Amino acid sequence: MTHVKSRKVKRYCLHVYICCFIVFSCCFTLFFSTRHQFQTCLTINYDNETIDRYDEWQYQNSITGQWYPWHITYDYQETDVKWNVKWFNTEPVSYLGVIVYLAIHSEMKELRLSLTQLSRLLVNNPRPVVIFHQGDFNDNITQNSLAQALGPNTPLGFEQINFPNKSNRLKSVHRTIHLGYFHMCRFFTLMLPHHPLLRLFQYYWRLDAHSYIFAPTPIQDPFEIMQNQQIQYAFIMVNEEADHYVTGLWSLFHKFLRDRCLQPSLAFDKTQTGWFGGYSSAMIFTNFAIANVSIFRDHYLIRAWLKTVDDNGGIYRYRWGDAPIHTIAVTQFIPRNDIVRLRYFGYFHRREYVCTYGIHGKPCREQAKPFFMETPKGNEEYDDGCFPSTWNPLCHYYREIRL
Repeated sequence: MTHVKSRKVKRYCLHVYICCFIVFSCCFTLFFSTRHQFQTCLTINYDNETIDRYDEWQYQNSITGQWYPWHITYDYQETDVKWNVKWFNTEPVSYLGVIVYLAIHSEMKELRLSLTQLSRLLVNNPRPVVIFHQGDFNDNITQNSLAQALGPNTPLGFEQINFPNKSNRLKSVHRTIHLGYFHMCRFFTLMLPHHPLLRLFQYYWRLDAHSYIFAPTPIQDPFEIMQNQQIQYAFIMVNEEADHYVTGLWSLFHKFLRDRCLQPSLAFDKTQTGWFGGYSSAMIFTNFAIANVSIFRDHYLIRAWLKTVDDNGGIYRYRWGDAPIHTIAVTQFIPRNDIVRLRYFGYFHRREYVCTYGIHGKPCREQAKPFFMETPKGNEEYDDGCFPSTWNPLCHYYREIRL
């Protein structure tokens, strides 16, 4: 009996030893693999990352007529030749900020109205406007007509660019979307900040041909507000992206973070992470956005993220837009205090609109009515500039400037 009991004790001790060995081995492996991963992350200096390539896209100088391949580089030399622009109306008196459009000739009517609104609301401090195009605005009659819409005190430039007629990238799963739309998404996602024109300015304000700012009286210059308050990024409306337009984007960004041993920021968790750790799909309405040029060109983690997106091909494959791509970037990498939402004037885009803070309902509709392109029922006021409601996590997360 004693002998049997002794055998059981020995067997029990052996099991304990084996379990301890397994636990110790797992801890040892985890510790050193984590330590190795941590050391690997520390030894990579992403700020010294060299990205210097020439793209198939091209841009033309408006004075010399010479074409250049789009140069994606993060090693700009101050001795590089300054980009010259053929300005209509007058030369810029300040290079603090520039307002940019990407337009086609069929949007001429909407573009003219958008420019007219700029001239009215920025009459006290006109800012240069540049229209990027693919040859649609080369004739003198069109150029002079748009210059007149802005008035003699607002500089206007035209920059011709060339998108390829075919793309070597993966075919889109959305076969009904024109190739030009994918080019537009890529243009605003990462190509625009690398155009040499943007080297002349500190900020750029992106608008669409269907973008109209409005208010009863001229507004304070947003570029000066951003400079005085050291703001890096400003927006006005928020929305949600459809799930089928962000296929794979969420997992790609988390892999991007893991590869660099990074954790999601608090702002990213609050605004981008939804139920059960999934994607909230909340995004900034980037058809109106003002940004410091450097954040999408010189911030080493943002430029690495944009390169990852471009290399993935999701813009062309799944129609990833610049809105979700940039929203992910700024919520993760730009401090919360450096981002604001502008609420001291109204904004209208296609059918959606928001008025100055505190103006809702019928008074707001009356202000926006001149921009209704369809019946009033087809236009929608965003509650506080937020869709589908003020419950959108981006709605009131960032500081608002109301004046």
